[in-house]
Amino acid sequence: MTQADANKYKALLTAKRAEIMSKSGRREGLWIVQSNEQIEAVQLAGQREFAALALERESESLMQVRAALKRIDDGQFGICVDCEEPISAKRLAAVPWAAYCLNCQELHDDRGMIGTFGPKLAA
Repeated sequence: MTQADANKYKALLTAKRAEIMSKSGRREGLWIVQSNEQIEAVQLAGQREFAALALERESESLMQVRAALKRIDDGQFGICVDCEEPISAKRLAAVPWAAYCLNCQELHDDRGMIGTFGPKLAA
């Protein structure tokens, strides 16, 4: 990967990080509001659950973006963290924070390891 490519991805990832961080400040959906009406209480609980899941997704995305920025700084960006093969330019164009090549990502998805990234250490 050329330095120009790395700079392009760094700019994309920095913008994505800023976008995620601007959204994460909205935690008011998690506030617990009491209601005497049972239906309203159930609706509020559902809204809190939805807000918590959205916050969790944003946090996971932020971690992935930060990890990708670190890989750029370390000179490891565009290299699969499992098999150490290059990640295709097409995949990086679609998912700039991708830590795995497509084959390794599919293996992780099959194993239910979505959301975890980084090399696995042998015990």
